[in-house]
This record gives sequence, C-alpha cells and structure tokens, in this order.
Amino acid sequence: MQQNEMQIVRRIRQGERNAFAEFLDLYGTRVHRLVRRYVTDPTDAEDVTQEIFCDIHRCFGQFRGDSALNTWVYRIAVNHCLRHCQRLRTDSVPLEKQEIEARDWRTDPQQSAMSGELSDHVQTAISGLAPHHADVVVLCELHGLTYRECAKVLDIPVGTVKSRLSNAIRRLRVSLTSYVLGDGLEGAAAAPLEANR
Repeated sequence: MQQNEMQIVRRIRQGERNAFAEFLDLYGTRVHRLVRRYVTDPTDAEDVTQEIFCDIHRCFGQFRGDSALNTWVYRIAVNHCLRHCQRLRTDSVPLEKQEIEARDWRTDPQQSAMSGELSDHVQTAISGLAPHHADVVVLCELHGLTYRECAKVLDIPVGTVKSRLSNAIRRLRVSLTSYVLGDGLEGAAAAPLEANR
C-alpha cells in the first residue's frame, strides 16, 4: 500500500473527517466506473456506489493491510455489484459502453464515428460473456488489476484468473472477428496475456 494511502487509512480510523473525503477523491470515480460496468441504470448505479462507500466506511476498522487498499475496496465493490445483479435476477452481468479516449468529432468525424462503432461492438461482445468471464475482463483489462489482485477480489486462485481471462479473450476474438478485418484484433487481444503481471 502506498504511503499516502496508509496515512489516509490511519487518519480515517482516528475519526478525521477530511481523511474520508480524501479517500473519496482517490476512489470515488474508480468505484463508480466499476459499478457502471455492472449496473446499467444510472440511478441504481448511484445507489449502489453510495452503499459501497457506506459499507467501506463502516468496515475500515477491519482493514488490516494484508492486501493492497485497492484490492480490498474492489472486493467490497464487486460483492455489492453482484448482490445487486442477483436481486435483479439477471442472467448475465451487463456492462456499460467501454470508455474510449474522447475525440473531437469536428476535427476527425470519421475516426470519431469508427471509435464509437468499435466501442459499441466491444460493449456488446463483453456483455455476451458469462459473468465469471466478464468479471476478469472488467477487473484485469478495464481496471488494470494484476492477476493476483483480481484473484483476491474474486476469491479464486491466480491460475483460475488466467484461465478465465484466456477463455474470455478467445470468446471476444470470435465475437469480434466479423467486425474487425485482418489479424489486428488477434494480436491486440493476445497482448494483455503476454504482459508480465
């Protein structure tokens, strides 16, 4: 855990109000973005996000620092998201449109349209994955968690994370081959698995 995060945790435990506000500055956007991957309705997403931070605030005394703070936060957030999805009795975990770096469509309207179209296809493909495959894609590829961090969040072995991610990327590749021509996607999809995590 980074030094400034350790200090924030210590100050929160001591009851300093400003410390939790700093914690929200660090994790508010990240957690809300994660929630939106699971909860498509904006109002529901706001409610789930608020529930997550209330739970985190109550549980700070239980955080021992055995794992990274972000791993602990993501575990709580994912558990809330999964419970919400179960309450809605969804068969799969819906994901929001993948965020792609915004471009000014007036400067390059063709590229902007192509980016939006690709984002839609990726969103549809990820939404079509089984929940256990979508989870590892969201955490590892969209939120940048390492295999080990993802394993701790989902409470599964590291080997299972790698296997699920490999299978998920294979399925995404199949889903997207009709859209992407050539070998560009295959190389792009395989690249994350070769990264040193």
